[in-house]
Amino acid sequence: MFSLTLFGIAAAAVLAFGWQDGEPWTAAAFVVFFSSRVARSIVKHPLNGVRDTQPTRHARRFVLVTAAGWLGAGALAAIAALAGEGQEWWYVAPCFVVFGVLNLLLLSGRAHAQ
Repeated sequence: MFSLTLFGIAAAAVLAFGWQDGEPWTAAAFVVFFSSRVARSIVKHPLNGVRDTQPTRHARRFVLVTAAGWLGAGALAAIAALAGEGQEWWYVAPCFVVFGVLNLLLLSGRAHAQ
């Protein structure tokens, strides 16, 4: 629980400094990306200590959280690129979106090898 509180404080600080420095979308992209990593960790190791008894549902939740993180960070990275917050976002945003879509394909069952 302490680590979640610490992460929340750090995320608030990143957002505050990002807005203060004129790069709010960059800060938001970082927070969304790392929030998804925290959510993945919680899915893997629930706070109450009780894991889901159905492995398929557990894996689906894990991949869904992963996809949401990639897509959310990709969307915010694209907005950051359009807002002129750094040219590197033009390279990062498409990769993030592709990773998110690949995770969604994995969930849909269309990623099977033929």
